[in-house]
Amino acid sequence: MAIQRLKKPISFETTFGTYVVKELLGEGGAGRVYGGVDVDGAAIAIKVLAPDRVTADKRSRFKNEIAFLSRNKHRNIVSVLDHGIARGGEIDGPFYVMHRYHGNLRDLMREGLRPEFVLSVFSQILDGVEAAHLQGVVHRDIKPENILWQRDSNILAIADFGTARFTDDLVATLVETSPAQRLANFQYAAPEQRTHGKQVQATADIYALGLILNEMFTGTVPHGTEYRLITQVAPELAFMDEIVARMLRQAAEERPSSIADVKGLVQRYKAEAVSRQRLSEIGGTVIKAAEVDEPLAQVPPRLIGVDWKAGMLTLTLDRPVTREWINALQQMGSYSSVLGKPPQAFAFTRDQASIRAAEHEVQIIIDTFKTWLPAASQTLKSFLEREAQQQEAARKEQLRREREAEEQRLRVLRNIKI
Repeated sequence: MAIQRLKKPISFETTFGTYVVKELLGEGGAGRVYGGVDVDGAAIAIKVLAPDRVTADKRSRFKNEIAFLSRNKHRNIVSVLDHGIARGGEIDGPFYVMHRYHGNLRDLMREGLRPEFVLSVFSQILDGVEAAHLQGVVHRDIKPENILWQRDSNILAIADFGTARFTDDLVATLVETSPAQRLANFQYAAPEQRTHGKQVQATADIYALGLILNEMFTGTVPHGTEYRLITQVAPELAFMDEIVARMLRQAAEERPSSIADVKGLVQRYKAEAVSRQRLSEIGGTVIKAAEVDEPLAQVPPRLIGVDWKAGMLTLTLDRPVTREWINALQQMGSYSSVLGKPPQAFAFTRDQASIRAAEHEVQIIIDTFKTWLPAASQTLKSFLEREAQQQEAARKEQLRREREAEEQRLRVLRNIKI
C-alpha cells in the first residue's frame, strides 16, 4: 500500500521514550506499521498489533517477535529499539519501535538491480536469514516486502517475524487460514506450506530465497517450468540457474538443508564457472607464430658516408643501429678483417662507427666493413628467430600447465560434497 498521511499525529509512550507518528507505512494480517520520529527527531517506525485482529495466537507470536528482535544484534535483521502497550486513544494494543528504513527489496528491484550487484545484495539477505536460523527461528514469510532497505548505507534487514516459528508447534497452512489470519505469502510459499500436515522447516525459507534470487535477476518469480532464466539476463552468471533450481526442489529434503549449504553452492559454482571460463580462454588463445619484425634483421644498413681525420676513420650508415645489431655484428661466426681491426674494435654511436686507422688502411677497412653489414643482419635475424621460437615454446608450455591445473581444479570442485 502507498504511504498514507494521518489526519493528526499520534503519540506513543513507553517507560523511557515518547514517539510521534504521522504516516501509515503499511498494513498486514496482524497489524499496522506507522512512520514518525522519536524525541530527538530521529526517524523511526512503529509496528502495532491491530486490536480488531488480535487473537491469542497472534498476541503470542507478537510477543515472540518482540523478544527475538530485542535481543538481535545482527545488522541484517531488524532490531527492536523500544516497546510498550498503547492504552485507549486511537490505537490500543502492544507495539514495538524500530529504525525507519527507506524502503524494501521490492522498491530496490523496481529501481533496477544491475546483475553485477545482485550477489552482494543476496549475500546480505542470506546472512540475515542464517542468523535467524542459527537461533532456531524459521521466518516462513520471506518476500521482498519483508526485506527492508536502507538507502544511504545499502544495508538490507529481514523484518516481520510475525509468522515465524519460534517453537516446535505446527501452524495452520496458508490454504487453511482465513483472509483475516494469513500466515504466509502465497506467491513465495514453499510447497509444504500449502499442504496440510507438512512440517515447515528452514528449507521453506530457502525455497522463498530461491524465488527471490531468480526474481532479482529476471524480474519474474519462477513458478512451474520454462521460467525465465538468469542465463538470459546475465550469461556470465549462468551458474546461478543451477543453484536456483536446487533451492526450488519440490521436496524439501532435496533442497540445500541450510543457508551455509546455499553459500557453499554459490562459492563452488562460481569457482567452477571461473575455471570453465579460464579453460575456454586458454583453448581460444592464439599463440603468434615465431616471426621477426626487426627492420635491421630484414634489411641490412648501408654505408652512405666516410670521413678520416687525424687518424680517426668515421663510417656513416643510412640509419641508427641497435644494441642487438651491434651484438650480432660482434658475434658473427666467420668474417674477414683487417689485422687488429675486428668488429669488436669499432665504437658505435647511433648511425656512425669509428676506429683508428692509418692512411693505408682506410680503403681496406671500408671494403671489409661493408661485407660485415649483411652478415650482421643475418646473424641478428637468426638470434631473434631462435628467441621467438623459445618464447613460443615457453608460452605453449605455460598454457599447457595452466590448462592442466584448471582441469584438475574443476575435477576437484565437481567431486566435492558438502
